Amino acid sequence: MSAITVQDLSAGYGGEAVISDISFELAEQQLLAILGPSGSGKSTLLKAIAGFITPMKGSITLEGVLVSGVTTFVPPEKRNIGLVPQEGCLFPHLDVSGNIGFGIKRNPNLRQRVEELLEIIGMKEFAHTRPQELSGGQQQRVALARALAPQPKLILLDEPFTALDTSLRAQMRDDIRSILTLTSTTAIMVTHDQEEALATADQLAIMQGGKLIAFGTPHSLYNTPKSIAVAQLLGEINVIPAVVEADRNVRTDFGVSTTQDSRELNAGELGALIVRPEAIVIDEHSTPNATIVDSLFHGHDSLISVRMDSGLVVKLREPTQINRAPGDRCSVSVTRPGTFLRS
Repeated sequence: MSAITVQDLSAGYGGEAVISDISFELAEQQLLAILGPSGSGKSTLLKAIAGFITPMKGSITLEGVLVSGVTTFVPPEKRNIGLVPQEGCLFPHLDVSGNIGFGIKRNPNLRQRVEELLEIIGMKEFAHTRPQELSGGQQQRVALARALAPQPKLILLDEPFTALDTSLRAQMRDDIRSILTLTSTTAIMVTHDQEEALATADQLAIMQGGKLIAFGTPHSLYNTPKSIAVAQLLGEINVIPAVVEADRNVRTDFGVSTTQDSRELNAGELGALIVRPEAIVIDEHSTPNATIVDSLFHGHDSLISVRMDSGLVVKLREPTQINRAPGDRCSVSVTRPGTFLRS
């Protein structure tokens, strides 16, 4: 059974739609990341799923039960959905145990459930600590445990790492992913950070201008994007003019390259080959065909810009121990199949 099905959903404020015709389906125990720039409609979609706003049209079904439709609207408190806001929003007058158990105070197994969740989030020794004495990452783990306490059908995470230091973000991604797996919980996370989305999600929804422009696994959307817009939202790309020669072969400034396309391509078609920077390399032993333009140091690697002799400028990634200086001559080539997109 699907955990959630959204069909032709449109929603907004004051009679004006912010999101339009959104449709997707998410399986149980999966984590969906909703990725998009500011103003793309991510938070509005989350609010519609939570029941904080009434959709203008379409439907939302949770585990086979319609919670929002033409004549149906289940209020948020009856949807059994947990919410983890950006900054946790813990109750300062309650300790960690009190915060976790706040939503299940009438549960006869309250103490057992709180102890179980303290164990899962690795914070048993902080049971009687107040939120203001915790680090940002610890506060987010407590906020997640509080949302998990009633055993919800679905957890919604609204940019849960935004308030954390850069050094904590990667660790918190791993922690939250592990906690959701341990508790077999389905979750939807809103983010504008492509690295978070790619590293954390089972499924990825990409939004732009209030529309869902792509849905699939992070691997498939990153490697075989269906549009330049989708490709750009998932990281650096090279858009290389190309013409189809035959089968899955296209000609570019790099010569003839194979594409990843499974669809039929017609000889003579014009378009672009989408190639990630990591698919382009510098060959030290071939005849130079390009000049180094710039090098941006990122610690784990460097992003190198080169201008080919044809005038085309492309970007590639290299280990940081290799020193490239503007003006150096080099030979560049494409080592992996790209994705051909028609003009």
